[in-house]
Amino acid sequence: MKIKAFALVFFLFSAHRSLSQILVGPVAGGQYSWISFGDKENKDLYKVKPVPGYHAGAALSFLVRKRFFLHTSFLYSTKGKIIEGKSGEPLKNRVTYHYIDVPILYTVDFKAKLGRLKEFKYYVGLGPNVSYWLGGKGKITYVDYGDNLVSDQPYTIQFNPGSGDTPSDEMTIAADANRIQLGLCLTAGAVFEPVTHRKFMVNLRYELGHSFFNPTRNGMFKDTYYQDVLRSRNQGIRLSVAYLVDLRTGERKKGKSTIKRNRL
Repeated sequence: MKIKAFALVFFLFSAHRSLSQILVGPVAGGQYSWISFGDKENKDLYKVKPVPGYHAGAALSFLVRKRFFLHTSFLYSTKGKIIEGKSGEPLKNRVTYHYIDVPILYTVDFKAKLGRLKEFKYYVGLGPNVSYWLGGKGKITYVDYGDNLVSDQPYTIQFNPGSGDTPSDEMTIAADANRIQLGLCLTAGAVFEPVTHRKFMVNLRYELGHSFFNPTRNGMFKDTYYQDVLRSRNQGIRLSVAYLVDLRTGERKKGKSTIKRNRL
């Protein structure tokens, strides 16, 4: 239902200004991601560190009205976290998550000029981020009390496990996990147009997750007492560069033909 609501908003904006500027092109960039716990006791037990990642995909931009744009992207994205215990035990969990992200950003443009450089535009805005959690993999370092040794266990994430025995190289996550997750993005950036109808768009955004991975259940491992706390949310800083082309070639050709007729 939430996805349908965002799709409807997107359709209404684009349909309302069907004759406005439409830009499309590839986008890619890097990011730092971490999580925030929903409960204070977990903040007291664990410290969280960010992990680097990347994203890549396709970007689409609409001119809604003068100076106001609607930007969206369809991205493959890697996020993650590092969790370390504060109790002194050698407990560490580093995990990389795989996502499909669809940020929907509403921005306003401003003109600027640096010295003798060509005029450019910068913008600020905000909007929702819709994510689909594909899976992930990680490595947990823990104390094996049976052998009294520190062990490293690589693992992959398994959603909705069956009733059989769980392999030691999997972290199982219950079927009621929030694989569709919502967040809020705050964004700023700059737009450069070195050639007419060709734009480079530099975008910096902060993602504040709203949805918990799972509000009631933890990720479970077979051979350790540790449970991955899923009552937590994604957060991160994303920096991307997009190369956008104006799709309204028909209007551009129409303008050129009008100029030629006026010259005759």
